[in-house]
Amino acid sequence: MHGRLKIKTTAEQAEEKRKERAEKQKLYLGGLTKVVEKRASGTYDEECLKATAQLLAANPDATTLWNIRRETLLANKSENEESWSEVLQSELKMVETCLMKNHKSYGAWHHRCWVMENFPNPPWAAELKLCDSYLKLDERNFHCWDYRRFVVAGSKQQPEDELKVSQQLIEHNLSNYSAWHYRSKLLPLVHPPTPTSPHPVAEQALVKELQTVVEAVFTDPSDQSPWFFLRWLVNRQEKGPRLLQIGYIHTHGDAGHLVCVFSQPVPLTAVPETVVEGTRDGSSLSWWAPDKSVYSCVWAADLSLTLDKEHKISFSLAAQPTRSLMVGQGAAQAMEWVATLEVCGEELSDTTRSTLEEVKTNCTTLDELDPDNKWVLLTLVDVLWALDSRAHLATILHYLAQLQTLDPLRYNYYADMKSRLVMETALRKHRVTAEAGSKFSVCGQDLTRVTLSHLLATTYCVDFSNNNLSSISSLNNLVACRELILDHNEIQNLAPLSALAALESLSVAHNKISDVEQLACLQPLPNLRRLNLKNNPLCSVEDCETQIKKLLPGLQSLSVR
Repeated sequence: MHGRLKIKTTAEQAEEKRKERAEKQKLYLGGLTKVVEKRASGTYDEECLKATAQLLAANPDATTLWNIRRETLLANKSENEESWSEVLQSELKMVETCLMKNHKSYGAWHHRCWVMENFPNPPWAAELKLCDSYLKLDERNFHCWDYRRFVVAGSKQQPEDELKVSQQLIEHNLSNYSAWHYRSKLLPLVHPPTPTSPHPVAEQALVKELQTVVEAVFTDPSDQSPWFFLRWLVNRQEKGPRLLQIGYIHTHGDAGHLVCVFSQPVPLTAVPETVVEGTRDGSSLSWWAPDKSVYSCVWAADLSLTLDKEHKISFSLAAQPTRSLMVGQGAAQAMEWVATLEVCGEELSDTTRSTLEEVKTNCTTLDELDPDNKWVLLTLVDVLWALDSRAHLATILHYLAQLQTLDPLRYNYYADMKSRLVMETALRKHRVTAEAGSKFSVCGQDLTRVTLSHLLATTYCVDFSNNNLSSISSLNNLVACRELILDHNEIQNLAPLSALAALESLSVAHNKISDVEQLACLQPLPNLRRLNLKNNPLCSVEDCETQIKKLLPGLQSLSVR
């Protein structure tokens, strides 16, 4: 009809868009082909720079194009610093154009770092302002956060100034998890703790931060960001690996193991220089990790000592007095604690303790006002654990059980927390009361994992029966263990026990071992004499007893029925 605007149908609009996309695709592929051909021929010219700029503006995630662009820039690099700086300044503008297309482009942010690294005099101040701009657009842009850390490291920006930035971002939005995380990285730099402190920051800063973050969680108890920060403040921080224990374990004949136990995994180079009386030095000792890893909490060395006389073994520790271990005549074991175990709560100052008590009171109040808030309960667990896990053991276990009900998706996480608490409590008691060769037992405690097993490296008898263990990977640290009881668990794989050369008796009744071949990992154990396999699936295999004895001919006692 005359005078009426013709409106295109949906089909016509779709066809136009299809043709437009096809044309853009054709141009893009044509430009890409030209750039690749130039690279193949080594033609790095101005046309190559223009082409890559156009292509990257359309698709800033093309890593190959960024590589070609860097090759072209370097091929045309001017020896004149001023000219080169102008080129790089233009490059920053080009990257910013790409970031407008996709502000989370890996390639664009990486290229920006490269440009700054090649600047004769990088414009760090301008880049900090750029970071501020992009974080205002998206405060969780982790690419920009990474770039900000890069810029701060290269500039003269002080951690104190960055701490103020994190404070401003948090005040603007309490939910800014990235700002809270950034703050946790800055505080130890601005307020470093003392070498012996279990806290992540100096006490004065700790008290102030605790008071501030408690206000934040009361503002919005459902916001998880400040809760994570609060838990970081409360939890114990191990300050670095320490040598905890040295010992000698006799296995059979004159053979034995020399053992060093550390608080954290360390490399072989951290093992102290060792001198054994009667030899020139300890250089002949070949140290190995039970888990065969490069970093380990336990390092052991094979060492044969005659039992008809006393031996002295000296350990030279860096910046510490030499420690001596006396292995008495006929002694089956000798050990010495080099450092005391840290005990939660005992090293707290009065100021920190009172502040943590205040946090506990506030969280208890918040639990009454907002019941069934998992973050409140989880923080209460951490605070009580920090104050005194022994005194609050029953309460902590109650909260963990409550969390398993409230947050079933993380049921196993809370079960593992309970396991660690139970192990810590039992090990603390064992450390105080244990005599050489004494038994360590944690039975019927619903353990889902064995933590801190390195503290049992010199223990002769270990009992973890009636638990929920499916993995025993950490038990390879029990290099002195002669009797191991693992009845009534969920164990299928016994391979971690292959390093326990001292093992004489193993009981794994009521588990899930289904094949005789799964016992092949026990063949390297020269002293294994007693094996209890009752009520495992493999016991129903025809003639299994004969097969097991053939596989493990050294057994003197085998129970399968």
